[in-house]
Amino acid sequence: MSEYFEKIKPIIFIIPALTFAVLFFIIPFILLFYVSFTKGSSYFFQPIFTLENYVKITTNYIPDFRNTLMLAALSATLDVIVGYPYAYLLLRKVRFLSDFFRSILMVPLLGELYIAYGFWWLFLPKGPFSFFLESIGISPFAILYTPVTAALALAIYTLPFAVLQMGINISQIDPVLEEASSCLGADRFRRFIHILLPLSLPGLMSGWFMAFGWNIGAYAIPYLMGGVVVGQRVLSIQIRMVGLLMMNYGLAAALASSLVIISLIFTLISLKVSRGVLI
Repeated sequence: MSEYFEKIKPIIFIIPALTFAVLFFIIPFILLFYVSFTKGSSYFFQPIFTLENYVKITTNYIPDFRNTLMLAALSATLDVIVGYPYAYLLLRKVRFLSDFFRSILMVPLLGELYIAYGFWWLFLPKGPFSFFLESIGISPFAILYTPVTAALALAIYTLPFAVLQMGINISQIDPVLEEASSCLGADRFRRFIHILLPLSLPGLMSGWFMAFGWNIGAYAIPYLMGGVVVGQRVLSIQIRMVGLLMMNYGLAAALASSLVIISLIFTLISLKVSRGVLI
């Protein structure tokens, strides 16, 4: 009996997580995908198969896809630019303060909404940023409702995920390699270019793709940072407008399905790239 229990023990432990994933992820996505191929307008849902929703996406919502991808790419790039040195310093240079820096890194995980409101208050026309510019003699300029503030806020929100991916990779690079190159006369710049950067490139790419896939579905930050402005709308905001305001559930489901698929693709790419790092 004990031998039989030992064999099925892994399955028993997997069942709760598998049940949760099926009930709250797989089944809802299947229903969402099904609704995306149906007609729906006003308050009525019509279970009639149609490709009209996806045709509308390719004709009317390409700018929203472009805005979403550009914003996600910009914020992911900022994550890599800031997160790579942060991960390196955390793991190689300031280990005695590692707990402090890890605590700072966890602050953005408090929630997307808190970061959105924080940036909204910071860049108000009469907010701290404008006051700082005036104090140093620079005329304040509008930055709140622009893609720049949205990209900055998103970069801060997803920075922990990028740092985690890059940090795992950097921690597995043997410092002896850098020490050996130093003994051979290589300066810091050459050690970085020829040793550290090539070996940490998989983690860097994985961090970029992870942040990109996460940023695609962001809603609160783009909404408060100007996402409702015509020409700056991203898919998450457009889904809300189509589903709740226009009551076109089929089209909203098609937009949401497209967003989930794009995000899933980039998340899988991130896992594929980091597979060599995590093993």
